[in-house]
Amino acid sequence: MAIIVLAGLLAYANSFSGPFIADDEATVVENTSIRDLRSTGVLFPQREVPTAGRPIVNVSFAINYALGGMSVRGYHVTNLAIHLLCAVVLFGLVRRTLELARLRFITRSGSSIWLQPDPVDIAFAVALIWTLHPLNTEVVDYVTQRTESMMALFYLLTMYASVRAVTVRPKPDTTRLVASGFSRTSWQAAAIVACALGMACKESMVTAPVMVMLYDRVLVFDSMKKALRARWPLYVGLAATWIVLAAVNASGSRIHSAGFSTGISPWTYLLNQPVMIVRYLRLAIWPRSLVLAYGTPQPMTLGEGWPYALVVIALLALTALALWQRPMLGFLGAWIFITLAPTSSIVPIATEVGAERRMYLALAAIVALAVVGVWCLTPVSDTRSLTGGGRDRWIHPALLGIVCVALATATALRNREYKSSRTLAQTVLERWPTAYAHAMVGIELAKIGRHDEAIAQLRQATSGLPKARYHLGGELFNRGEGDQAIGELQQYVAEEPYALEAVRARLMIGQVLLRQRKYPPAIDQFRLVLSMTPGNDDAHILAFGLMGDALFGQEQLEEAARYYRAYLSTKPDDVAARGNLAKALFNKGDVDGAAAEARAILRISDDAAAHDLLGRALGSQGKLEEARIEFERALKIDPNFQQAREDLAMIKRAKG
Repeated sequence: MAIIVLAGLLAYANSFSGPFIADDEATVVENTSIRDLRSTGVLFPQREVPTAGRPIVNVSFAINYALGGMSVRGYHVTNLAIHLLCAVVLFGLVRRTLELARLRFITRSGSSIWLQPDPVDIAFAVALIWTLHPLNTEVVDYVTQRTESMMALFYLLTMYASVRAVTVRPKPDTTRLVASGFSRTSWQAAAIVACALGMACKESMVTAPVMVMLYDRVLVFDSMKKALRARWPLYVGLAATWIVLAAVNASGSRIHSAGFSTGISPWTYLLNQPVMIVRYLRLAIWPRSLVLAYGTPQPMTLGEGWPYALVVIALLALTALALWQRPMLGFLGAWIFITLAPTSSIVPIATEVGAERRMYLALAAIVALAVVGVWCLTPVSDTRSLTGGGRDRWIHPALLGIVCVALATATALRNREYKSSRTLAQTVLERWPTAYAHAMVGIELAKIGRHDEAIAQLRQATSGLPKARYHLGGELFNRGEGDQAIGELQQYVAEEPYALEAVRARLMIGQVLLRQRKYPPAIDQFRLVLSMTPGNDDAHILAFGLMGDALFGQEQLEEAARYYRAYLSTKPDDVAARGNLAKALFNKGDVDGAAAEARAILRISDDAAAHDLLGRALGSQGKLEEARIEFERALKIDPNFQQAREDLAMIKRAKG
């Protein structure tokens, strides 16, 4: 195991300085729920963010934040540590599985070549190759995808603990495996706890109880009836963890990005999946041209997808046949399809048609099949050990070494692509050109100030990606092209009214309308933002301030003052908002309140407008000399301040 860990550390040694990318902004940078580890809010991140409904993962990010703030290195180190823990548990699971298989199948049918090797050697090869495989780089290098590795860790722990709850020795004079009295209950409890924790990490954990039952039927018991009689407490406990999954998702944490209410039909999503599954399998065998983002599900006809569907159907048929004729091999095939099922079948994921991270668990079975296949097909005089006797004993270690060096090199090269979010976006566009890829490149170009190129890329993306209109509208908004910005943003919120970005889109629409003095429609937008966001959300707070501006423009001074006060309770140093509050108070006759707000501004900044407003308040109170001093201070700061000049002249006339 030390070799596996060391190899993983070496392969990912160049990954620690990669920046936050893509969803990391919502998961870490903008995720206020991870700022206070002691708060219960850490268990309830905002809806539609990647950690919504995944409280254990959110807690892990909160721990990272508590230890290192926004230092990206700590997040990468944690991701790699979880990956290596998965590798260690995978080693243990494969080893125990082979020990069980040898007892179950060899004692029945005699020697079988694929069961002859030392289980430790096979487990070592499988875990090492899986650790170094480039297909797993997304889970390690992309901070947000800790959701996948933490779920996988608990999935593997569930399987391992359930295996440890049975012995690896047969009952005397029989070929039947029996449960161990020593620590059996403890291991079963550990399996249930691990399964529950996995359910609170990611929805893909849903298949773990099924996988445990299939494992028992294939490797431990002669029939499902015997399995149920011997292990029913474990199965009931595992099934009960589905309640955990239902509970953490009860609030509809991501109903607009995943599930049957996303606007993507199950049939459309299903038609897209054979294409992705065939690609996953190709990447598992030949991991070149990896892609971070495959875009959203696209309309597809049965005629377009049938060649890929035939491949998948054939593989499913082979898996079913193997479960009947060669149960161990059939189990590995079933592992691939069952672990992929939650994300690659009929439950639509509107934000991503495919993702290489979905192969994280499935890849383990593919590697196991490959290792066993190579072992069986390679002629070696002693197949029991990597270092067995015979002059050809070097073949297996040499093959393993060559494969691992190649995989580690490819992984290190892939890590380098994560060093820059712009480079990563460009690789997506080059390798899998979609509307989503054009949008990724456009966003990255905007970050470095190449706005004309960014707008061109975003316009190209709008035909296939509604969210591209949000980013395009934002670019036009920042350039001051208000009418065009409103057009793009309004079309976006019409298509995706409940997306997280729809809140920011409405804020921008409202701000454009505010600048155009179209106060009623601007107020409508700000009210929608307030209704869509919790009170501690930045957008909610900003909407309070903007509501104050719109109401002030409509001369609804009492209401404007109320919104300004609410806004300033969280943003007390906003001079512009406090200045407008002071004006609103002055205009409605609250001179003392206006003077107090003007003085509050001057404690923050030596502001000419605040001096002028304070002077007018003092003048209204009959304090003409103090008012004169304030007007002169305003003119000293800004000699061209015409209002202050007129106010000073008025005071001088009043004094005679």
